[in-house]
Amino acid sequence: MDPTTAARNFPGDKKRQDELIITSVVMTAMAALFVLGRCISRFILIHNPGPDDYLMICSLLLTVGYVVNLFLLRANNIGFPMSTFTPDNMVNFMKITLAIQVMYYANVFCIKISILLTYLRFAVSKTFRVVCWGTIVLHAVFFVTCVLVTLLQCLPIQKMWDFVGAIEGSCIDRTVFFYSTSGFNIITDIWIIIIPIKTLHSIQRPRREKIALFLIFGVGTFAAVASIVRLHTIYIYTLSADPFRDGIPVNLWSIIEVTIAISCASVPALKPLFSSRQRRATRAAKSSGSSSGPRYARSQTAYRHHARIDSDDDSAKKLQIQQSHSRSIVHGSDQQLPVELKGRDIGVRTDVVVVYDDK
Repeated sequence: MDPTTAARNFPGDKKRQDELIITSVVMTAMAALFVLGRCISRFILIHNPGPDDYLMICSLLLTVGYVVNLFLLRANNIGFPMSTFTPDNMVNFMKITLAIQVMYYANVFCIKISILLTYLRFAVSKTFRVVCWGTIVLHAVFFVTCVLVTLLQCLPIQKMWDFVGAIEGSCIDRTVFFYSTSGFNIITDIWIIIIPIKTLHSIQRPRREKIALFLIFGVGTFAAVASIVRLHTIYIYTLSADPFRDGIPVNLWSIIEVTIAISCASVPALKPLFSSRQRRATRAAKSSGSSSGPRYARSQTAYRHHARIDSDDDSAKKLQIQQSHSRSIVHGSDQQLPVELKGRDIGVRTDVVVVYDDK
C-alpha cells in the first residue's frame, strides 16, 4: 500500500509518524545549534579545537544521517500495520534498520568518547586520567563488538530480510543483544556522570562556576533517563506482533537520547561565547593580528606613548618619555600550564619609563 493510502486509512498511525519526523528534526536542529556554538568557541574564540570537538561534529553528522533514514522509513510505511507493507517495503525497512543500528552505536561511541576527552582537558590527577583512558578503551572495545555483531547478526546477512524462508541461514537472538547493549549504555552513562564529581569539587574555580558545572552534568542525567526509556521501547518492539507498526517509539527515543547527549556535552564549551573578556580579547587579536603560538595561546599587544619636553632655560632641556606596554594572553590550552593556573586567563603588564636630561 502506498503511503498516501495508508495515511488515509490509518490517520492515527499517520499522526504518530509525523510526530516522529517533527520531533527528530527539531531535536537535531537543537543539537546542531549547540555544536555550532561549540565550534565558534573552540575554533574561533580560543583557537583550541581538540579531538573531543571533532568527535562531536561526527556525532552530529551521524544524527543527521539517522534523521535521513527516518525519512526513508516513513516512505516505507513505518508506524503503519504490516498489512499496508508491500514485500519491497518490508525488505527496505529491514535494510534501513540495519543502517540505523550501526549509526546509533557509532553515534553513542562518538558522544561518550568526546565527553571523556573533555574530562581530560581539566584532569589534574594521574588516577583520574587513568580512569578516563580506561573507560575510553572499554567503550572502543564495546563499539567494535556491537558493530561486528550487528553486521553478523544473520548469516548470511540477507537472512535478516528474508520473510519467506527462501534463504538458508540463522540469526542471533536480537532481543538478548539489544537488552545487553542498552544495559551497558545505561550503566556507562551513570559512570560517566559520576567519575568527574571528585575532580570538579577539588578544581580551583570560582564557586559559582563550580555550581554551574555541577548543574551542567546534572542536566546530562536526562540522557541517561532517555536511555532507560529507550530500553522500555526496545522491550515493546521485541515483543510486538507487528514490529513495523511499533518501530516508532524506539526510534523516537533513540533520537531524543543522542540529541540531548550532544547538547549537554557541548554546554561546557560555550563559556567563551558569554565571556565579555574573551570577546574583547578576540577583537583585539583580530585588530593586531599577533599571536604567540599555533595552539596554546593568542596574544594582543597595545602600546601607549607619552612624551613631554620641559625647558628650564635655553641650554637645559628635559625629555621624559613614558612608554606603557601591556600584553594579555588568552589562555587556549591547559596542557603546559601549572595546575594552579589552568583554566585562567593570564595578564602580563610591563611599564617602562625613560628619562633623558640634556643640560
